Amino acid sequence: MQTLINYSRKYGSDPELVLAGGGNTSMKENGVLYVKGSGCALSTIEKDNFVAMDIAKLRAIVNNVYPDNDSAREAAFLADMSAAKLPGEEAKRPSVEALLHALFPQRYVLHLHPALVNGLTCGVDGEKAAAELFPEAVWVEACKPGFTLAKLLSDKLNGRNTVLLQNHGVFFAADTEAELAGLLGGMLAKLSARVTEAMPAVLPDVDISKPFTPDHIVYCGLGPVLPDTDNARLLYKDAQKINWYSGFFGGPLPLKQELVDFITHWEAESYRKKKSN
Repeated sequence: MQTLINYSRKYGSDPELVLAGGGNTSMKENGVLYVKGSGCALSTIEKDNFVAMDIAKLRAIVNNVYPDNDSAREAAFLADMSAAKLPGEEAKRPSVEALLHALFPQRYVLHLHPALVNGLTCGVDGEKAAAELFPEAVWVEACKPGFTLAKLLSDKLNGRNTVLLQNHGVFFAADTEAELAGLLGGMLAKLSARVTEAMPAVLPDVDISKPFTPDHIVYCGLGPVLPDTDNARLLYKDAQKINWYSGFFGGPLPLKQELVDFITHWEAESYRKKKSN
């Protein structure tokens, strides 16, 4: 558990990797997944901020059949996720991506939202560049989060240790902390080599009504005025960086409006916003 806490704080304290309540981490041990609680900040996470869950029950969820209606499907999915918590964990709420963590066979999982990585995942040519730079990685096209994303990843993962989520971020999975560091460092080095200009001191403004990732919706809203909070300002700067980095990967590709609408009204993200602000 201390290894999990250590690397969570290490990467969660780096604003180039994750901001506010974004990102999550986990560890597997004796059939139990210990995953970050929803809305908790990685930089200051404590043992009690992790939720203990039954891995077998979590993995079985991807075979469930849910209603087509978004609200009904996600309510049923949340109920099944809650049922996978171990006794004594009832008052805690796991990360919305807990099932994604369970799908990896590796012991440790690290999920981050680096602006440099999201310049790729939010770039028009991101998928093409990812195939060239990271052929070992799984690319998951932008889709509705929650059960839809988990099902799609379960069909694609096939034991691999790196996943790039379009308009979202990156997952790394490994059996040691050193392996995690190597995966992250290797990806950042390759991406940095593709960025052939120094970032300007003053970045162009971006339209927050066309967000790049779920974090921008949660913390910045959809405009026209940016909320007067530290998290909103941090995430707006993050969007500016992503916009600039995406210029090296075909130009900016914001979230589709269908996904913006879903996330805006998704109960799970409303909870995270309330918890983190």
